[in-house]
Amino acid sequence: MQYRILYNYCILLMAILFTKNSFAQDANEIQVYGSATTPKYTTMVELHSNYTSTGPKFNENYHPFLQTLEVTTGISENFEFGFYVFTYNNNGKTQYTGSNIRPRVKVPDNWGLPLGISLSSEIGCSIDPTTKDNDWGAEIRPIFDKTVGAHYLSFNPNVGVSFTNKEYLFEPNIKYAYSASSKANLGFEYYGNTGKLFNPTRLPNQEHQLFLALDLFLHPLYEFNFGIGRGLTNASNGTTIKCYVGRRINWKHSK
Repeated sequence: MQYRILYNYCILLMAILFTKNSFAQDANEIQVYGSATTPKYTTMVELHSNYTSTGPKFNENYHPFLQTLEVTTGISENFEFGFYVFTYNNNGKTQYTGSNIRPRVKVPDNWGLPLGISLSSEIGCSIDPTTKDNDWGAEIRPIFDKTVGAHYLSFNPNVGVSFTNKEYLFEPNIKYAYSASSKANLGFEYYGNTGKLFNPTRLPNQEHQLFLALDLFLHPLYEFNFGIGRGLTNASNGTTIKCYVGRRINWKHSK
């Protein structure tokens, strides 16, 4: 049954990817995913907050504050379903800028693979805060991660799909973390956008950001991530501060 669910899910994602459409997401949620899914009978509520203190070279006065509400529920041992609500604030005005849904399936641990693997997809609508134009699109996010002793590495080779602009964008994410203690990880996170999947833009016009990131695990029901990022190219935001806080809710009632 688990093999069939995973196979059908992969077929669905490939159908989405090759509909000759594609989309690039704004930085509403700056996070590198791990392969683990939300446990069954558990809901995770997260608030993502990102502030660009220095915009790209061509628009250094760009200082948006973006917040995203993310709610994810574990449906089964290896499958979760989530949704997002995006908001954008610039010059004191908060605007609703879209919503996504996100199913994700994980390769079962009993397959005995040497690394964690899961496959996430997002589909939904984004609203340009300036022009009010709608863009329906999707994101295909394979997730690979591995823990070796105190070291953790995750790789998300994302493909953004825009149904409006008919583009495929390659947006890789990488995370390295060192477990300094049972309560904290310290490491680096990388976020990129090289442009069209089969025709990358010139390097100065690509987006590449590197974050120093801190993860705290102060309580089993909570998670916390904080990061400060710097752009590595002229097209990247200069300085970005990001934070997300999560709360787990177990809704299985004992008899």
